[in-house]
Amino acid sequence: MHNLLSTLEDEGLVSRDVRTKEYRLGPALITLGAAATGQTRLIDIATERLAPLATELGLSFAVAQPVGDYESVIVERFYPPEGVHVGIRLGSNYGLYEGALGKCMLASLPAREVERILAKRSIPAHTDRTLTRPDDLLAEIDQVRERGWGASVQELNENNAVAAFVRGRNGSVALLLVALGFAEQLGGERIERTGEMLVDLAGQIRAAAGIGGREERATADTAGIG
Repeated sequence: MHNLLSTLEDEGLVSRDVRTKEYRLGPALITLGAAATGQTRLIDIATERLAPLATELGLSFAVAQPVGDYESVIVERFYPPEGVHVGIRLGSNYGLYEGALGKCMLASLPAREVERILAKRSIPAHTDRTLTRPDDLLAEIDQVRERGWGASVQELNENNAVAAFVRGRNGSVALLLVALGFAEQLGGERIERTGEMLVDLAGQIRAAAGIGGREERATADTAGIG
């Protein structure tokens, strides 16, 4: 326990009173607390914006939060009030090779790192439409970076989805906004319209959180999740 407290003290997470030998919370926690509060604020704003869209557009929506550089987890979801819809489980995790959320994570990484990752192992085929050739996936990731959104059409399962990044104050990806639908609901030109809508929505969320105006063309992607 003493070694653990000494490490926390070195990091500024706790401080030690020289006179009483007692420990108290350290100044570094102020920064961590502020970051956590900002993240919660972004999720709250995203919830306010996305929930009505499920009713208005008849699609399912979700908010995902990055867990490190290579994974994201679903933290919120919103379904249409009526009819059959695409489902997604709260708390479900998605890695780099799993649908559009995986593509989003790849697109947020430096190009050389992406090339190194794709060269290390074969890309698993979830369906017969999954992009399993590295060159094909790299070309699509370039499009995601350029236009700020992307589409995954039945690449993880039989569903389609569109997603966009919400970047935090330091420019890193803070959240991902995802729209999901069956192929007949979310296909053709509607994929492009939904992608542009989510990119604009990401900018609105940043502005409402006091981060900035319209978001840079933050990388976005579609996830075949459901």
